[in-house]
Amino acid sequence: MLKDKAINISEILLVTSLFLVVFVIGADSFIISPLLPAISQAFQTTLPNTALAVTIYALCYAVGAPFLGPLGDRFSQRLLLKVGLSLFLAGSLLCALASAITQFYLFRGLAGIGAALTLPNVWATIGNRFTGKARNNVMGITMSALSLSIAIGVPLGSWLAQLTDWHMMFWASAVLTVFPMFPLFFTPVGSITLNKKPVNYFTHFRRLFTTRHAALALLINLSWMFGFYLMYTFLGAHLSQTFHLSAGQSGTIFMIYGLGNFISSFFAGLVTSAIGAHRSIILNGVFSVILILGIGQFSNSLNWLMILLLLLSICQGLGVTALTTLIVGIAPQNRSTMMAFNSASLYLALTLASSLGGQIYTLYSFNGLNVVAAIGLAVAVLLTIRISTR
Repeated sequence: MLKDKAINISEILLVTSLFLVVFVIGADSFIISPLLPAISQAFQTTLPNTALAVTIYALCYAVGAPFLGPLGDRFSQRLLLKVGLSLFLAGSLLCALASAITQFYLFRGLAGIGAALTLPNVWATIGNRFTGKARNNVMGITMSALSLSIAIGVPLGSWLAQLTDWHMMFWASAVLTVFPMFPLFFTPVGSITLNKKPVNYFTHFRRLFTTRHAALALLINLSWMFGFYLMYTFLGAHLSQTFHLSAGQSGTIFMIYGLGNFISSFFAGLVTSAIGAHRSIILNGVFSVILILGIGQFSNSLNWLMILLLLLSICQGLGVTALTTLIVGIAPQNRSTMMAFNSASLYLALTLASSLGGQIYTLYSFNGLNVVAAIGLAVAVLLTIRISTR
């Protein structure tokens, strides 16, 4: 386990590999959105039918992660990362070759299972391989890859759709997936003592949820992400309806948000090391509540909206990285299982936000939606205060 000493070449290769893994899987989730019309036309089906592929991917991830996660507490995480990436690679290649929408559904599901096996073991690997300030810094760098994928995912998807056809995105995703696989063959990943007994899911789940603060930490993540995604999911609709922005103009605003989030996430480890994970979560959570309420109040002013969104991107980058750093250290002997449930809670939050948010947005407008989003983040802050005082 690497502590606060200088990182050598082996660790640099490992961190680079993990960064690329998170970037590729994150970008794959966001790039597909602008390609849905082209895919729908190619398969001669409706847009809602095509969008079902996104739901299938998310469900395979959310359902698969809690059952695939415990494998990381028994088998080599390097092996599981390679298997997960191989499944994700196969899913991407087969999506590019799909000749019918049903095949496309199946192959997106395969990619979702690959992602569900891969990402929890990325976070668990960081927890096992690094500690102290090194863990904080590596977590910040790796989390910034997700922010970068948000920043360029939608614009890149739109650009690829205009430059060529939708198949190119999946070919490009497959090629990018190959690069982080090579360092995984040559760098050690984790030093945790593995359990050689067969996987008993009930035992793993019981051990996890009887671990101090584990359930509460997952609830913090669920509440935080619900609040954020409630605002973020319907931001594009608000920009289009209120300011009559085109998809490209809205994409530029999302890109600005993503870049701000990327920069803050990249340096979040330094902030976490300086003030502690609990304090970073609480402070950035409080600022996020204020900013989201401000976004609702100034939702009719594009200039104020962009300023507040940029500030929110910084707070979210710092806060979410600190939250992930906190969660990864809670259950050392069940770290892969813990991070699998953490990922599942994120997708559950996204599902709840998208399903409930439409009704809230219709009844109470974007401002009312942001009030509910702020409440979600406020609950996360209060739960974090409870953990820090126990």
